[in-house]
Amino acid sequence: MWQRFVEWIKSFFKRTPEPGVETSYAAKYEDITGENVTATMSNALASKVYGDSTFQIDGEGKRVEMLRSLLDPLWEDDLPWITAQAFGKGGMVLVPTVTGGEVVISAANQERLYITGRRGRKAVSAVLLAESVIIDKEEYQRWMYYALDENGSQMIQTVVTNCDGVSIPFETVPAWADIEPEITIGGTDRLLIAFIKCPRDNRKELKAYGVPISYGAEREIVEAVEHYNIYRREYKLTRPMLGMSASLWRNKKDSTGAPRILDIDDVARTVQDGDLPFVPIEGAVYDEKTSWPYFAPAIRQEAMEARMQSLYRRLEKACGLSQGVLTERQTVDYANKDEVRAAQYDTFAVVMAMRQSIKAALVDLAYSADVLAERFGLTPAGARGNYELKFDWDYTMIESSEQTWKHLIDLQTRGAYRLAQLYQWENGGTLDDAQAAVDDVEKFDGAPALDFGVDDATR
Repeated sequence: MWQRFVEWIKSFFKRTPEPGVETSYAAKYEDITGENVTATMSNALASKVYGDSTFQIDGEGKRVEMLRSLLDPLWEDDLPWITAQAFGKGGMVLVPTVTGGEVVISAANQERLYITGRRGRKAVSAVLLAESVIIDKEEYQRWMYYALDENGSQMIQTVVTNCDGVSIPFETVPAWADIEPEITIGGTDRLLIAFIKCPRDNRKELKAYGVPISYGAEREIVEAVEHYNIYRREYKLTRPMLGMSASLWRNKKDSTGAPRILDIDDVARTVQDGDLPFVPIEGAVYDEKTSWPYFAPAIRQEAMEARMQSLYRRLEKACGLSQGVLTERQTVDYANKDEVRAAQYDTFAVVMAMRQSIKAALVDLAYSADVLAERFGLTPAGARGNYELKFDWDYTMIESSEQTWKHLIDLQTRGAYRLAQLYQWENGGTLDDAQAAVDDVEKFDGAPALDFGVDDATR
């Protein structure tokens, strides 16, 4: 499939892309037919990346309001699952597009990104399969070509094709009908897309594309999945079974009307073959002295679980993670910040690296939306760059919130921390909102208690 796409890129845009992703990590991540260890780790790590973290855009004006309406829902609803997929697929591309008089964002697997030109380490041209939709059982694809010249002028060309790579009218897909086939924007310094990349080392000299968090740990995953099957079989083999004489296994009457006794080979079965607890045996004589054979071995649960945890721990180590992602979380004294940090540091380092990637992606995404809003006149002109992104990352995985609170109070009493900052840390929101809340409290500080005109007994 990827070679076919490369040929289409050469045909549509007259460009030859760099070698792309060698393996379809996306297909492996999206496989739900069996145990998906990579997806389990990716979703666990994505939860740790966000936690109670907050994101806000400071500034005033219609442009800032537009950016908030675009990025706030992305942060709250979409980025956690996009981050999980970036961990599991190696990377995700965020694509802003103007359609219907507004900027919309789509997310695409990194395998759909084809870099076609560089200036040093910086990509200056690329082709992206931005979206793929199915309408009336027909698949349609939207391709975008980005090219940035040395003067900061950027050309964005869009082509819509069917599943055979034949160019079709934009109106075929109503959601894409308003997209301009080609635009040019001046004064840009980067391609108008964003990329969230998994921080896992790909063990190669170049790292244009990311690799999944489980890259290089394939052997450990195979062994863990194998143990899953053994574990399941262990429970299945230990189900109680009762032996019944083969003479009791009768079928319907034969053609002469006589009862037909099945051959033991016909009815032989084991507990693996179904849920029936009865197994035919030969030579059983049933009288007052003979009981049915009974089989009910004890499960080796302790040994099975010990090996499972051992395999999990090996897998965590192979992926550069601390204990607690797949294994049970290590018990530590959370009053001791140094112990907590040491126990969680490997995972925390991965989480922080991904946070840096997310931060860079949101910076690029806000920049792209800002440029597109100016180009298409979605908000009043002349407002480019009049905003600031702020991130407040959650650190509870390596520290105690109670300990941090006491530390901040100590800083505030010593004059090294503003009361509004303390309020913001506890309640969230912007610093301006926190200052306004503090001012309201100070305004009524020392005021007499209000008399509601009721007795103390009924108050």
